[in-house]
Amino acid sequence: MDITCKWITLCLLSGSAIISAQADPGLRARLKAEYEVMSKTLNTRTGDTIVHTERAVLQMAPGMSFYFDPQTQYIDSLENDPEGRIMLRQSDEAAYQKAKATGGDWFKIREDMGITRGKRYKCRKEFSSGKITVWDSNMGDRYRYEVDMDELQWELGDSIKNVMGYECQLATADYHGRKWLAWFTPDLAVNDGPWQLCGLPGLIMEALTADREYGFTIKGLQECDEPLKDPYEDPDKVFKTQRISVLRAKDYSRRNRAAQVSAMTGGAVKLKQTEYKENIDFIETDYKSNEH
Repeated sequence: MDITCKWITLCLLSGSAIISAQADPGLRARLKAEYEVMSKTLNTRTGDTIVHTERAVLQMAPGMSFYFDPQTQYIDSLENDPEGRIMLRQSDEAAYQKAKATGGDWFKIREDMGITRGKRYKCRKEFSSGKITVWDSNMGDRYRYEVDMDELQWELGDSIKNVMGYECQLATADYHGRKWLAWFTPDLAVNDGPWQLCGLPGLIMEALTADREYGFTIKGLQECDEPLKDPYEDPDKVFKTQRISVLRAKDYSRRNRAAQVSAMTGGAVKLKQTEYKENIDFIETDYKSNEH
């Protein structure tokens, strides 16, 4: 697929005439990329390592972008519609009753019914301010925090590879506890990429952690003309916090998941911790550092 130079004239790199998505709800994406997201999952019962893949979308508008899981975005859109909320409540109650009656895994039942999200993580990059706004969740609680783009510093390499027909150059960076290897194409002068990855002189087409536990590979790329998606933030339900605090809360929940699920359901659902599949570690690992 060839994205022509007319896209570059939109000046995504320039930082000029950039308007906040909150100030301009009509801001429109002009380029859209779909990524396959890879993570390695540990089966805590067998000890086996499983490669898990999901989909994510990056919408790019002049001066701003939005990265999200499309399944999560769909569920969030239902929650923000009166009829959609009714449908979700009915489905959630049916899943709860089935888990209570059968002793089954409440999370798995909801997933099979199509009422569970993918990754709740989403982020919006605003290049004029150099800030990334992140939305995430943990055991029903929702969080928002900011990350400075300048925390990510790349070193350009000489290696070249072809990704989806584009010639890409290697760049490396140490970021939030992991070493990243990213392949970007100067043919697409957009300093963006999946997740929090950005700041290279071209779109990041592929990225992988040095330990191969996380990775992103572009699977689709197209010009578009569509509204930049809404993060659906309810100020009364979203806690404004810090990145490290969220990671530490998620780590605590991971280590005490069965007890927390039991508390959330009044003891009606008991999750067997040994049957839970979890990521070997989070995509950011610096929450373990005493520096924070």
